[in-house]
Parts: sequence; C-alpha cells; structure tokens
Amino acid sequence: MKKLMMCGVALAVLSGCASNYDIAGVAAMADKGDAFAQALHKRYTERAEFERGEGNWASVNFFNTRAKMAAMGQAVALQAPSERGRKEDQDATAAAYSELSAALNSNAPQMTPDACARAQTWFEHWMEQSAEGHQADDIAEARAGYEAAIPECKPGMAAAAPMPEPFIVYFDFDSFEVNAKAMEIISMAAAAANNAGASVVLIGHADTMGDGDYNMGLSRARVNAVGNAIQEAGVDRMKVKKSHAGETSPQLDKGDQVNERMNRRVEIVFER
Repeated sequence: MKKLMMCGVALAVLSGCASNYDIAGVAAMADKGDAFAQALHKRYTERAEFERGEGNWASVNFFNTRAKMAAMGQAVALQAPSERGRKEDQDATAAAYSELSAALNSNAPQMTPDACARAQTWFEHWMEQSAEGHQADDIAEARAGYEAAIPECKPGMAAAAPMPEPFIVYFDFDSFEVNAKAMEIISMAAAAANNAGASVVLIGHADTMGDGDYNMGLSRARVNAVGNAIQEAGVDRMKVKKSHAGETSPQLDKGDQVNERMNRRVEIVFER
C-alpha cells in the first residue's frame, strides 16, 4: 500500500519526471551506444518491468532512468554498495562489487557485452532487494541472476590488427643510397610495423647487370641501408630481420645483363 501511495504522489506531483516511468517508451528508444550500452538498455528495461510488477515505482524510476541513459549512449557507472542501505548479504554484495568492477574495467564489456550487462543489472537489482530486506525469494533470484552472469563477463584477447601489406624500396643503378623517396616509404613502413606490433623482414635484391657475386654484395649493402633507416624511423632493431638474394629473385625476369630498376629493390614484409 505504501508503494502504491508513493506512486500516486509521484504521478501527481512529479509529472515532469513522468518519462522515467514510461518503460515502453524507453524500451523503444533507438540505441546510440556500443554493444554493451545496447545490452544495458535491454537489461535495465527488464529490471524496470519487474519492479513495475512489484509496484515499486522508486525502483522503476531508478532502472528505467538507467535504461534511458544506456539507450542514449551515456556511460552508466556501476552503483556502489555504499549507495544502498543494505540489510542483507552485505559481505556478499561487497565481494561481488569488487569482482564485477574488475571485470567492467577490463575489456570484458566489449568481448561479452550481454553477459556483463546482465551481471551489472542483476547486481544492482540484488542490492536493491537486499536493501529492502523483506523478500527472501526476490533477493535469492537477483543474486542467482548475478552469479549466473558474472562467470561469462570476462575479458578476452582483442583481435590482432591485420598485417600490413609489404612495402618496396627501389634503388638507382649500382647504388645502395637511400634517397628522399625511399626514406618516405621506409617511414611509412616503420609506422605500419609499430601500429601492428609487427616485426619487419628486409630482403635485398639486385638486377642482373654485372657479376653475380658483386650483385650479392650490392643487395646486402642495400638491405643494410634500409635496416639502418627503418631503425632510425622508430622500429626496434630486435624486430628487424635481414636477408639478401642478389640477382636470384628478380621482380621482372628479363634475363642476364639487364639494367632493370624493378629488380633493384629491398622488400619490407611483416610478421609476428
């Protein structure tokens, strides 16, 4: 009866806040947040519906307001036990708060959004029922809801960034000089490696003009020049691997003694 009287007062006097009691209207709101916010929107609406069935309009207002915040993409911070005058399960809710806070501060909401939303909303419902302290079945139901959800609200490995495409640095004839254009390419390759958390593999090449042994040495000089430059551009030297192939792996195979710029190169490829 007391709750129904509070309802009447709320509806008569607080008409400006009526939207907080409009569960259907809040449920129909278009989601503006991420997957976790969308899940909170849905799960807070469920808690508001439950409290409407109980005639507890203060709790309808609490859960529906939080559902509305989630729908709008606003952060809905986990309610702390200190914000509730708990009568039951004080030690258990305090431990659960620590456990859930740790999960919510990890990447768990991104990895398992619905499980984390269920854990948050059931936990707050558990505290709400515990604060009332006179409905043992409802307390047990809310606690069980939290305890079923929390094992599934867990962090995971984020998807690895895709591996960058290879870069190629070209050289002038009989040269291992890194010119301005080559340095621009090397700088882009260094940024790509660091952004992806990747190591770089440098493979030096030469065209077929001249002696094969000389070209092997020239390809080594080219790969060393690019190796030095890419380290200067910010790649850790421990993440730089080098090899050279001389004239044995042409990009364009035109036969022996051919001056071909496309074959005078260092390939920059990436690996983890």
